Amino acid sequence: MTKRNNAIDVLKALAIVSVILIHALPDSKLYTILAPYYIWQTVPMFIILFGYNSAQSFMRKGNTTLKDTMTLDYIMNKVKRLLVPFGLIWLLQIIVQLTFYDRDPSLSLLFSFVRGGYGPGSYFIPMIIQASLLVPIIYSVMRVHPTKWMTALFFISLMIDLAAYQLDISGSLYRLLIIRHIFSLTLGVWLGLLKGKIKLKWLIVPALFSFIYITAVHYFNWGMIIEEYWHSQHAPSYFYVLLLVILGMKGLNLNGDSRLSRLFILTGQASYHIFLVQMLYFWLIHDQLTNLPEAISLSLALIVPIITGWGYYLLNKRIAFKPKKLPLTPRPKYKRKTA
Repeated sequence: MTKRNNAIDVLKALAIVSVILIHALPDSKLYTILAPYYIWQTVPMFIILFGYNSAQSFMRKGNTTLKDTMTLDYIMNKVKRLLVPFGLIWLLQIIVQLTFYDRDPSLSLLFSFVRGGYGPGSYFIPMIIQASLLVPIIYSVMRVHPTKWMTALFFISLMIDLAAYQLDISGSLYRLLIIRHIFSLTLGVWLGLLKGKIKLKWLIVPALFSFIYITAVHYFNWGMIIEEYWHSQHAPSYFYVLLLVILGMKGLNLNGDSRLSRLFILTGQASYHIFLVQMLYFWLIHDQLTNLPEAISLSLALIVPIITGWGYYLLNKRIAFKPKKLPLTPRPKYKRKTA
């Protein structure tokens, strides 16, 4: 059995805390604390880790072709792990809409499921679903020549992003599409395929290029020929994020001996459920607390979603657990006595 790398859970824990900070703090403060270099890179970090975990899973199972990876079991597993937890939060949002906001039942309410429900970061739901469908294809393509295909997919993803910009796709649609994260997913698969073989010195120059790009678009309003609203959430930034991921995987592998380390690991494991809860929290509750001191408001924004997310994750895990059926012992047959 492969030993679990707790560093991945710690990275996810730090990333989900960063997501909450993005939604709780004003942009001016985020820029002051240099958020573009770490806090605002959480979504590409999540996507890279998703690609990495997927590639590692496919390799452990011996999958080599798209037919091996894109199976009914794979799809149903994603439905159970992604859509079911989201569906319950979405239903709660619909009940709130109908009960407290006097919304009439309509197709727009139903269509909100496709858009990821309500609340900040809701675009991540359709995006991770698309990533789930795309990652088997990327893995199957990259498996034999990972680095050559990683390089090719960098330019392919840029061309797709450019095409979307030139076609003037609406911002409301673009935010839901995986387009700007095709390459972060690619880097995750590349890392998974070449685990232990990637040398940090290979990434210094690309990561420096990414760092300069992030600085230029965030602090100097540098424009490119691709979509600008999402700033550094595009392919040129992701080598820097990959470097952060690799450094984190090397340096954050907690052993879980202390209570604090176990809480970090639990937070990472529950990161998706915490994300769903924080989406609900910021949509429904956070704006009602604007009169509170900033420190208290920020503390509540962190504590409530994280603790509730822990509970939601553990409950979901408990319900999803199915004990193995014990084999039935056949009842002994007795011969009827004859007089």
